[in-house]
Amino acid sequence: MNVEDNRGRFLAIVLSVFVLIVICVTAFIYHNEKMNFQNISMLRQKKDKGGLKYLKCQLMSNLGTQNYLMLEMAIPYENKTQYADLNQKIDRIKSDMLTNIDQEEMNKWVEERDYVAIKGELLKVINKHTKKPIEHIYFDSFLYQ
Repeated sequence: MNVEDNRGRFLAIVLSVFVLIVICVTAFIYHNEKMNFQNISMLRQKKDKGGLKYLKCQLMSNLGTQNYLMLEMAIPYENKTQYADLNQKIDRIKSDMLTNIDQEEMNKWVEERDYVAIKGELLKVINKHTKKPIEHIYFDSFLYQ
């Protein structure tokens, strides 16, 4: 009688697991289009409070002989194509920022805290390299010593 009870329990467990798998597969198929696996993943895209996605960029440079500028900016993008374009060209953009921006003008803008002029110049460099223009950039940190 113990053998029949064990077989009955085993069959009940196997049947329960099978039914559970069928329910999960059915739910997955039904909700497949509505699921967003990035929400499930531990790796999340960076978004601000308004839901915009952005790419982080750090830039460090010497201004003159004794001054140092480190800024971290967020470059918002609209879709995956624009993100791929930015991500592919970010090294060229950084290099261009360091070599082509006039050091004297940048030093003047930093000392005067003219962030609009700095952002405008950085946007010119970014938009020179990207297919679709970027309208805004945001500073996460701005350190001048």
